[in-house]
Amino acid sequence: MRVQNMMGCRAILMAVLLLVSVGALADRPLNIYIGQGQMPFADDRADNRGLFGDLMAELCLRLQRECRYHSVPWKRVQVAVAHDPDGIVLNLGRTAEREQGFVWLLDVLPTSYVLASPQQAFDTLGEALAAGPVVVMGGTPRAQEAQALKQTGQKVVEVTDPEQAARMLHGGRVVAWYEIDLRVHYLWRRLGYVDEAIRFGRAVGAIHSFIAGSPLLHEAPRLQLDMQQAFAQMQADGSWRRILARHLGEELAARLSGS
Repeated sequence: MRVQNMMGCRAILMAVLLLVSVGALADRPLNIYIGQGQMPFADDRADNRGLFGDLMAELCLRLQRECRYHSVPWKRVQVAVAHDPDGIVLNLGRTAEREQGFVWLLDVLPTSYVLASPQQAFDTLGEALAAGPVVVMGGTPRAQEAQALKQTGQKVVEVTDPEQAARMLHGGRVVAWYEIDLRVHYLWRRLGYVDEAIRFGRAVGAIHSFIAGSPLLHEAPRLQLDMQQAFAQMQADGSWRRILARHLGEELAARLSGS
């Protein structure tokens, strides 16, 4: 009888320890890494973290997870996330080169790469480079592509702030800006420039922007499922469209939300 009681107590103790350990794991804070200057998608400002930042804040609330935000220069953000078992990066384009380096938690937005110019509608990067300097965000696949394609005498200008690129284009210092379409629309509108003064050619490429996790991310499959279910609820109840409208305006919000 005494042996049975001891065995029963031991079983209860093990069950309690298991529940405690599972609870502790579920309560692990998530480290949210935000690359600086990624508006309208993400930024490190507490008063405006961009549409990905607002989305992540709502997901953390619905999943009852503590989220800690970290501001990191864009060129270093991927390295920082990759070595953090609780690391998540906002607004990461899913490319073949990055495929194995991250856990792709949530497909948020389809985006297109375009050449924006006040002068003419460029359909290819080669056309734009032949016409004059092209500005692009440094540390991105777009910058690598432009640098690899440029010929002798052609110029690619790399910047770390997309607003700087918009100002350079508007001021005539470059002939084209190689960028994500939604970012061009957002900054052109926020800086007060006339929409009719900007032209776009055919999309040079398309990509899906994700919330992605470290390859070391704890319980990644469960977190991925939870985030996808919460995002579906946000799409159904209209909260995702409201976030889109806040950052991109009603017209783009309606198109991107499918309503």
